Amino acid sequence: MKFVSLKYMVVLGIRPDIINLHPLVRELQRRKCDFTVVHTGQHYSYFFDRLFFEQLNFPKPDYHLKVGSGTQAQQLALLVERFERVLLKEKPNLVFSFSDANPSLSGIVASKMGIKVAHLEAGMRSYDWRMPEEKNRRLMDSIADYLFAPTATTRKNLLDEGIPPHRIFQVGKLIWDVLYEFRHEIDRNEIMEKLSIERKDYFLVTAHRPENVGTITPLRNIMEALGEIRKKYGKRVIFPIHPRSRASIKKFKLKVPPGITLMDPLGFLEFSKLEKNAFCCITDSGTVQEDSCIFRTPCVTMRISTERSETVEVGSNIVAGLNKKHIMEAVDKMVNRKPIWKHPYGQPNSAEKIVGALEKRATEIRSPKVWWDSPRIKRSYSISSYVGRWKNPLMPDCTFD
Repeated sequence: MKFVSLKYMVVLGIRPDIINLHPLVRELQRRKCDFTVVHTGQHYSYFFDRLFFEQLNFPKPDYHLKVGSGTQAQQLALLVERFERVLLKEKPNLVFSFSDANPSLSGIVASKMGIKVAHLEAGMRSYDWRMPEEKNRRLMDSIADYLFAPTATTRKNLLDEGIPPHRIFQVGKLIWDVLYEFRHEIDRNEIMEKLSIERKDYFLVTAHRPENVGTITPLRNIMEALGEIRKKYGKRVIFPIHPRSRASIKKFKLKVPPGITLMDPLGFLEFSKLEKNAFCCITDSGTVQEDSCIFRTPCVTMRISTERSETVEVGSNIVAGLNKKHIMEAVDKMVNRKPIWKHPYGQPNSAEKIVGALEKRATEIRSPKVWWDSPRIKRSYSISSYVGRWKNPLMPDCTFD
């Protein structure tokens, strides 16, 4: 078989992107692939950006779009305009779009230019339309050429939405690749000694989502619940606080209960060490739900929905909402639950599966065809089976034949 080389483009823009895309970039390097890294610049402070490049030894991005902060529309407008210039210059065969934050929408620009798009972490669904991330997930899954689903649940979500099965690949979680690769560095990290805490003798808390910390009632419920948890269990509550949350506490003049340790955001190694050894994680983060499931650390999610439903199914997580009483009840249940679950993310080889699947389709990626012209698809689908099945709702007598 003739070898066909591909030119890839990896897009990132926020802290979780840097962490999760590390194994993919490493695999591209190992295979000596031609690729460029584009940083949209949505996260730009040291604690949310450069620190993670340093700890993970992540290569410096080839392009930095400097999108920065702003409204959803402002970020999207800058992303579209500036990313198009990069695509015109580099002319990649395929763009990797990760997860559900605004940088993932770079895939829309690529798709409109006829460039193939691979959506990583495809099929995750919260079914909560209030969330901008849910809209981003649906958009990207609808236009991506290759959808890499982490689990059987996410794969089923895509199939239920009518995505053709030949475009879906179940590959596990990239975060599992990262945690496994850096397991020794995580264990050697000295953050617990610096904080004078012992294993299973503290709660680890994160809260940053605008719907949780942007208004007074949910944020006050969270702070009061943390105070009650501290009193009941007599354990410290470690809270690496997002700048948005710190500003809201000050704005709403909320008191931080005794025993709650507020601290600046942490690096990947420090935070992972705390996740692994916590008595329980209390969070509104998606990635913490996954990490704690892998580490077998009980987790309580302060949201009314989650796109990580597998963590609830295996028993590592409870979605508690934002009522103080419900948060307390969920914590009581989780800390008394034996951590015997098995995480659903497969083996730590997701990056290898992703790049391997694309390399096998190199000719197809370089020479785009309409999907029904592929010999592989012709064996699975009969075009005649579609004749007469579709009707234009505006012209009932017009059928596809």
